[in-house]
Amino acid sequence: MRPTESARVEPGAKVEPGVVLAPFVFVGPEVEIGPGSVVEPNVTITGRTTIGARVHIGPGTRIGCAGFGYEKQDGSHRLLEHDGRVIVEDDVDIGANCTIARAKTGRETRIGRGTKIDCLVHIGHNVVIGRDCILAGQVGIAGSAVLGDRVTLAGQVGVSDHVTIGDDAVIYAKSAVFRSVPAGAHYSGIPARPHSEMKRFWARLWRRFGRGE
Repeated sequence: MRPTESARVEPGAKVEPGVVLAPFVFVGPEVEIGPGSVVEPNVTITGRTTIGARVHIGPGTRIGCAGFGYEKQDGSHRLLEHDGRVIVEDDVDIGANCTIARAKTGRETRIGRGTKIDCLVHIGHNVVIGRDCILAGQVGIAGSAVLGDRVTLAGQVGVSDHVTIGDDAVIYAKSAVFRSVPAGAHYSGIPARPHSEMKRFWARLWRRFGRGE
């Protein structure tokens, strides 16, 4: 491990050989970081988080923060306990200023091997992301959503809670996914629909209104 003087590793954390910790990194007491990983400045890793080998984490990212889960009680909102895990598998890249929430008790938030995450992405509690996925900037994934392997989410895509997106699916930019998407499908729009349908819809709209008719 090569931590800088200003990086802090709490007692009980396990940091493997070859890990690089930049200035102002905080590693909590139950965190594990695998060999060859690089953690850039101002990253906070808390909770029961396990980081795999050769993971790259961009500056300002937060991993293991409490999930956003509440229940109404006597007219007020009470935060549910989030004492689960975050697991980031090997060869994952995470951009700057991302947030990955830890799961509810007894569950896990998981990022699959080889997945690449752009800057300013939020991943909610209990989310499971498969292998070799691509998440572009400003993607937001709500709690308990599931992404299969090799899924692509373009910029500013929003995914609702408890939605499943199948293997090899592609969601185009600024789409809002409220229902599950089958494997291999290409979806776009708000709400997201098969991309072929949305192209026909926009063509009809343009013919009717695009020229001021």
